[in-house]
Amino acid sequence: MAKSKEFKFIKGAYCTGSPADICYYTDVDYWSVQDFIWEFDYLVNYINPSKIRIHINSVGGSVIEGMSVFAKIMDCKIPTECINDALAASMGSIIWAAGDELFMKDYALLMIHNPFCDCNGDKQYNQATEAFTQQLKTIYVKRFGLSEDEVENIMNGKEGEDGTFLTATQALEKGFVDAEHIIETPKAIKDKIQAALKDTKDVAQIRAIYGLMAPTLPSTTINEQNITSNSNTMDKSEITVFAALFGLTGEKATADNITAKINELKAKADKAEANQKALDEAKAELTTVKAELTGAKTSISNLTADLTKAKDALKVYQDAEAKAKEDKINALVDKAIKDCKISKDDREAYVKMAQNDFELAERILATIPARDNIGAAISEANQDTAKDGIQTEEQKVQAKVEDVVGKDFKFKSLD
Repeated sequence: MAKSKEFKFIKGAYCTGSPADICYYTDVDYWSVQDFIWEFDYLVNYINPSKIRIHINSVGGSVIEGMSVFAKIMDCKIPTECINDALAASMGSIIWAAGDELFMKDYALLMIHNPFCDCNGDKQYNQATEAFTQQLKTIYVKRFGLSEDEVENIMNGKEGEDGTFLTATQALEKGFVDAEHIIETPKAIKDKIQAALKDTKDVAQIRAIYGLMAPTLPSTTINEQNITSNSNTMDKSEITVFAALFGLTGEKATADNITAKINELKAKADKAEANQKALDEAKAELTTVKAELTGAKTSISNLTADLTKAKDALKVYQDAEAKAKEDKINALVDKAIKDCKISKDDREAYVKMAQNDFELAERILATIPARDNIGAAISEANQDTAKDGIQTEEQKVQAKVEDVVGKDFKFKSLD
């Protein structure tokens, strides 16, 4: 025989060749399914009990994840019993339907409806939900031998309602469970539960009634004295029933263990509330960071625009400076040519020199003596002679030629 406090779903003692109990008392989501399947496989592969009893109290959840549990139970080679301990709703009803034999507490509820997508609290139906609906409908039809019309009516529910809630008696009438598989509850507990459940179909309220929701728990720690010494004293049969709701059977069905389970649920609720608060704070901080990042991006954009303007202004200045330098070099070299310090053929060489080192070119040109402009001097002398009435040498030669051939002499062409 083996016992373990580390398992989340396996409850009580278990050993090879004897029945073993495993409880699915939670929502159907990725994490719960992974843990449940691991523990279920542990029973099958390492313990090899004579029978596996799957106790169910679940509001359902993910169709995809729930189908993994359904398939795991359906494919099990060891005989299985699925027991609806309190509520098998939505995918919880599908998991319940996977057992070789199905049992239902007489106060338990079975809830069947169409799957939907929950988008920010709004129920939406699309192609995927239609496919899931057909998938679940196939399971209900084949597992319980009902017609498609019967299943469709149950899944649709009455107008304005989400699916159909079935009591154990109604489940028996519809053919979901056999009469001998309805587990009777002591009358006192049954009356209390039925009175509390009267006229309510709200899943959260139903879970609260079964003592599985933190809002129904006292704010202070519960102990055995709280349970046994109040005006409504809880007898042994009541302790046994409520212990079963928590998966506590046999020696574990004690007030102390019920108290521990309730306090465990309260601790989980408190932890969930703390986690939610931390998540809200993280979201607020993320919003602040995003706002600051947006401001930083705007600042960078403005700085980039300013940098572009500065670059454009700098280019204008650089172009003007380059033009002024070019004009200065041309003026220096052209003056040197005009002063006959250098020839026009040397112009390019002196321009390059000035471009590389203007002061050096300026010093060199300053050291070169200016040469007389003979052509200009002759032209100037001729102009002065003409002003004084004296013939220039050119005029004298022209006069001698005219004396010999005459002013109107022309060369004749040979035909």
